[in-house]
Amino acid sequence: MSQLVGPAQALHEAFLQTLAPNPELIKQAEAYLKTAAQQPGYGIAVLQLISAESVAVEVRQAAAVGFKNYVKYSWSPRAADGLSGSTPLAIPEGEKDQIKAYITDLMLAAPVRVRSQLSEALSIISSHDFPARWPALLPGLLERLESADEVRLAGVLATADSIYQRYRAQFMTDALSAELEYSQQVVAPLLATLRRLTPRIAERAADPPAQALLLSNIQLVVSIFYSLNSPGLTEAFEETLDGWMSEFHGLLVLEAPGVAEKDPEKQSVLDVVKATICEALILFLERNEEEFAKFLQTFVQDVWTLLFSVSQNPGQDNLALHAINFLTAVAGSVHHSLFQDPAVLRQVCESIVIPNLRIREDMEELFEMNWVEYVRRDTEGSDSDTRRRAASELVKALTARYPAQTTELFSGYVASMLAEAGGTGRAARWKAKDCAIYLVAALTLRGKTASAGATSTNDLVNLQDFYAQHVAPELAAADVNDLPVLKADALKFATTFRSQLPKATALATFPHLVNLLASESNVVHSYAAIAVDKLLSQREGGALRFQPQELAGCLQGLLERLFACFALPDSSENEYVMKAVMRVIAFVGPTIAPVAPVCLQQLSQLLLAVCKNPTQPGFNHYLFESVAALVRFCCPRDPASVAKFEEMLFPPFQIVLQEDVQEFHPYIFQVFAQLLETREPGTPLPPSYVALFPPLLSATFWERSGNTPALVRLVRAYLAASPAQVVAGGHLPAVLGIFQKLVASRALDHEGFLLLDALYCGGVPLTALAPYTPHVWTLLFQRLQAARTAKFVRGFVVFTAAFAALHGPGELMQALEAVQAGIGLMILDTVIAPNLANVSGQWEEKLVVVGITKLIVEAPQLQAQENQGVAGKLLDALLRLLDGTSSSAGASGDEAGDEEAGVGAGGYSAAFAKLHNAQRVEPDPLPGIKDAGVFLAASLAKRGAAAPGTVSALVAAHVSADHQAKLASLASKAGVQLT
Repeated sequence: MSQLVGPAQALHEAFLQTLAPNPELIKQAEAYLKTAAQQPGYGIAVLQLISAESVAVEVRQAAAVGFKNYVKYSWSPRAADGLSGSTPLAIPEGEKDQIKAYITDLMLAAPVRVRSQLSEALSIISSHDFPARWPALLPGLLERLESADEVRLAGVLATADSIYQRYRAQFMTDALSAELEYSQQVVAPLLATLRRLTPRIAERAADPPAQALLLSNIQLVVSIFYSLNSPGLTEAFEETLDGWMSEFHGLLVLEAPGVAEKDPEKQSVLDVVKATICEALILFLERNEEEFAKFLQTFVQDVWTLLFSVSQNPGQDNLALHAINFLTAVAGSVHHSLFQDPAVLRQVCESIVIPNLRIREDMEELFEMNWVEYVRRDTEGSDSDTRRRAASELVKALTARYPAQTTELFSGYVASMLAEAGGTGRAARWKAKDCAIYLVAALTLRGKTASAGATSTNDLVNLQDFYAQHVAPELAAADVNDLPVLKADALKFATTFRSQLPKATALATFPHLVNLLASESNVVHSYAAIAVDKLLSQREGGALRFQPQELAGCLQGLLERLFACFALPDSSENEYVMKAVMRVIAFVGPTIAPVAPVCLQQLSQLLLAVCKNPTQPGFNHYLFESVAALVRFCCPRDPASVAKFEEMLFPPFQIVLQEDVQEFHPYIFQVFAQLLETREPGTPLPPSYVALFPPLLSATFWERSGNTPALVRLVRAYLAASPAQVVAGGHLPAVLGIFQKLVASRALDHEGFLLLDALYCGGVPLTALAPYTPHVWTLLFQRLQAARTAKFVRGFVVFTAAFAALHGPGELMQALEAVQAGIGLMILDTVIAPNLANVSGQWEEKLVVVGITKLIVEAPQLQAQENQGVAGKLLDALLRLLDGTSSSAGASGDEAGDEEAGVGAGGYSAAFAKLHNAQRVEPDPLPGIKDAGVFLAASLAKRGAAAPGTVSALVAAHVSADHQAKLASLASKAGVQLT
């Protein structure tokens, strides 16, 4: 291979540098690559580097990752979501064609580690271009399917698998149906490939590596089969179904000892094949039950036999999981009678359920050595891929079909295990009780929700007795460090069935939870914290089940123990404990005030510690939620406490800004805003706030899209708290510059309107804004003309009406006419009237009704006879809004969430992380007007009294009959006559 030269050599050095241990070198390399990606030909150059066999595979893999991300953001780039204006360069069509031609051949020859990244890139490309803009792809793959070179065939199959994987998450649509119809030409060649490969398995018995490659290719064929059948059974597959099922049967009963894994932790390639087939069988049973029925008996026997031969080695977990899931699917289908024989049920319990529910050494090791993963698997539903969860689901399915028979049988096994655990040498027999608790939970639970836990249970199980005799004693045990797995089991059981326990029983658990928070086991004190969180947030009849006074005796001890957990090894950033802290503060509410300074001091110290290296996004989020909760419940009721809060929070917040801890910026901006909003409007701001404001307006912060909502909220808070200081400091041009960028962004224009509202509808004098007002309206008109969206129009309508409501229709029409003569009426006629009824939100609707009412009755332009049509359209639209007959009244775009809204499953995101406890309470913009509808009727009546006959004529000529009835109802409510 020739030496790399030119751009390829430079790219090689950059990708090599990204693997360096030096963070500074990595940052330099990433900056270079980011610039290079904006240049034409970058994609081809990277593919050439990836194809160079002389380059180390690690560098080729890094380049493949870079190429995948390049394709992700540049194949069909979205508009920039921040305010930097930088949008990824769209790859030219000619270069796209080159890439598509190059990547297919490269997939066939690339090393496996590189191919996996290229596969993801190819999947992204095909989601945009296949088949319409990539007609050569499928014929080329079909031609190569006949290759005798099994390494090359692996690349072909991996390519096809990448293309069709996306079908798994899709429902049938016309577009997808057309794609599937086009792809049916692959069905027969794919089955022929499978039939060609399977006989070779026996032929290669003496050559395990070759046999493993064969089986790997077969697994890809089965995976493609699954993907193509996910949206629904097609004619081509239905016609060849017998052939496919025959091959699958042969593979399920196949023995290939040569490819067995010596490492018990690893799964063999044959197990992967069988697990993939089980997935396909589940798909057919759930989606195509009628067509699959004739094969069911054979496959039930195959899977049943398979499960009896599967070991407890972790390497066979995936196979056991999918095999059990297949039996669960059968038990839940119309074919459940296969399990009705008591002997069969007994075999299921003894040979499948109990062995797979028992705790294994690797699970004990996970409990002790990787508590975070154990808790996530066990409490957050991420154990859906474990044997324990699969066995539990099988029990639930059987109980649903045969409740009495299953409950009686399994209860016998539970009693036996509890007896074993209760004998002498309990410490050596605790695993039996662990299994019994899991089995009872599976046997009892019928339905559950995240907020309530178990919502329906098996009436044949005496839940209260089991809890009292076998769960409560574990919670109450004096030694919180004894048999920690059983402590964790008991805590999970109590949490899961919290809604089914009597209130007195649930209340009695709180002292035990306080004690268990002192456990040295990370799992145990985490589960205790989870229980606290779930119990305190539990609702009954729409209200909290527990009240602070009912827990007064243990709340202080609870908080002390929770904070003490952060000093325990490996729990310094325990998100479950921090969430419980937040929950206790929110539960106690304003009565937290006496201990608030102590809590805030602890939280401030924790924040200073995590600033150095933020690694736990969940912990960080709940830390700031806890701070926000203290501010929420203390500062508005005690203005004097604001200064104390600021004194404790400013030092860590300043470190966040000085050290540029970007993950925390949205959080601190929200808390700063929250503190400002508690101050008396109009009072001078302390120097610390004044000094902070100019840097907040710098472009650096605003370029990060996750900061924007928080920064807008903070700037609004400054404008509300001390508009005079903002004006005196000469900051209006910078604020309006931010508005200009926000309003130009489709993604962020609603934030621009919030800023505009704070400027023009807050405390800033209109005279101070006068020099900028014509330009503001010009920007809005330009956006209306160039890139109108429903969201932008709604914002424009509300702002226009608010301007009229707060400053008068004369000021509004004068401002509009200053931009262009006659534009005011045109805007009212063509933009405002057609979109009035689409406004939503309590205060938004009020502003619109009041503002447009004032225009109708006060604006001189709308009193002219020739403009009565415009006035009539506005009035009819207002009545449609008040009548609730809008055709598209969408959400305002900022839904109120809960405390978990800012925490994603995948961890920290650049997206805005909203703090529930720091939510802004929007004040009534027109407190003097109680009912906007009554205001409309009264204003029209006043206008009619001043000019008799004008209002009745306007209504008769331009308002629909339905809306006339609505207006009459409003007039009656207001006690006025319309003339």
